[in-house]
Amino acid sequence: MGVYHQMGHDSWNLIDRPELQKYRGLILSPVNNSPAEVSDRLGQLGFTRDLIDIILDPQLYKPRSDRGKLASWPYFPNDFDSADLSKVAWWVQRGEALIKCAHQIGATAICSPAMLPRVFDDAYYSQVVDITNQLHPIAHDSKLEILLTAIVDIKTLAEENSPQRIATVLTRTKVSRAYLIFLDDLKPRQQRTDYESLANAIKLIRLLENAGTKIIVGFSGLDGILWKHAGATDLATGKFFNLRRFVPGRWDDATDGGKVVPYWTDDGLITWLREPDVQLLLNAKIIDRQAASSNPHSAEILKILDAKSGTAWVAIGWRQYLYWFQEMEQTIGQDPNLALKLLRAADKNWGEIEKSEIQLYDRLNNGEWVRPWINAIAEASR
Repeated sequence: MGVYHQMGHDSWNLIDRPELQKYRGLILSPVNNSPAEVSDRLGQLGFTRDLIDIILDPQLYKPRSDRGKLASWPYFPNDFDSADLSKVAWWVQRGEALIKCAHQIGATAICSPAMLPRVFDDAYYSQVVDITNQLHPIAHDSKLEILLTAIVDIKTLAEENSPQRIATVLTRTKVSRAYLIFLDDLKPRQQRTDYESLANAIKLIRLLENAGTKIIVGFSGLDGILWKHAGATDLATGKFFNLRRFVPGRWDDATDGGKVVPYWTDDGLITWLREPDVQLLLNAKIIDRQAASSNPHSAEILKILDAKSGTAWVAIGWRQYLYWFQEMEQTIGQDPNLALKLLRAADKNWGEIEKSEIQLYDRLNNGEWVRPWINAIAEASR
């Protein structure tokens, strides 16, 4: 069990921090770094490099996009204008080139290449399984582990028996691990409230894990609480919101991490708060200072806010979130029932806000996702 750094723009300075040592590895982002840059950064990790799992995700989700640094990688296709992307053989060729790149930079594993399809049907999942199975012996010969990449449109999971149908296809893989990505149409800071889709996502993870496939859920955010409760072996997350949710537009837009605004990760409400709302809730004693200070970066932020110095704390907020995430992953991994306890406590705290008649400045923050998440856990257990 463990957590992984979902790498993105300017993420390398978080890898070797002593308070984040529960992160067992990282998932590289070719969109953000060239092969030379990755090799250089990995070399700077020193002995840490030998202690972590280094996974290369080819990020060929949109093969006709040469976004960011992606085109600097030798496995990037030069025939994408004429290639038939429905052919397994074409993807296997890309995978063979990917294996060579991974071996050269010193990665320990690769994610199988997979694109975003127009339709998430059995044929699509069969294709990714076939690609992975054909690449498995080639990766093994290069002493690399290969993970099956499975992108699942979370909206389609509301369909009857969808977890069973998808799991039936994916468990035909010959590999022992899968890189599971939930595609969503929400903005990264929003939370899904469709409890049926979430319940079936939980069921899908359980079906795969029970079949012997160890799951790492990529691009996790606060919803990592649900995925860990489901029994996912590993979770991956990152500093920016577009690393905490799989956002297709990330493969078309600018290479930076988006608008830089500080956010407080509040485990009492299961939300992200902007500074004015943190102050409101501190004044109302709804944020428990003592409990919050168990996170060293929360304690740092509180000192800054108390001093009213105006000191920027964006980077501290990133570290606060990453610390919270590693602790959440470990505690729920040890006791899955804690997920429900956390959510019920959060629901109670949102009720206290309502009683107090406090109006948070951020209209997105209303806690409306907490009860659907509780219901998703209950539904998945039936």
